Amino acid sequence: MRFENLRQASVLALVALFLFCGGNDAPTAPPERSFLFAMHGIPDAEGQFVAVTSNPLILAAVDAQLALPADRRMLHINGPVASGNGGHNLGWSWHFEPGRWELVEISIELCDGRPQNVENDVAKWIADVGTFCPWASYVVRELR
Repeated sequence: MRFENLRQASVLALVALFLFCGGNDAPTAPPERSFLFAMHGIPDAEGQFVAVTSNPLILAAVDAQLALPADRRMLHINGPVASGNGGHNLGWSWHFEPGRWELVEISIELCDGRPQNVENDVAKWIADVGTFCPWASYVVRELR
């Protein structure tokens, strides 16, 4: 009986060692990637912003949009915003929460607007609106 307990303990120790130390086959999260967005029909200075994610589903959607010509990129960003530039949305005092946004075809009108609308009252957008979904937005390119 003691030998069986020792063997079980050894197996558990090996499994724990593999899990905690990571094996070569252990899955890793994709690296975080940054994307520049613009607004159709709005000058760059007023309509550009950056969003980041490592979410594989969002990355696949962004890559699919980037494979299209810019005038055919019709999915817009939709997601919660937070105070501060997040270290990546330079020039703005807000940012999309990394990995919590998505690209969509349609959104409710309440969250539509321009980046400057969010800038003018970040607290309101966070507390009252909840998300920002500029209908005219599209992904321009990946930032490296």
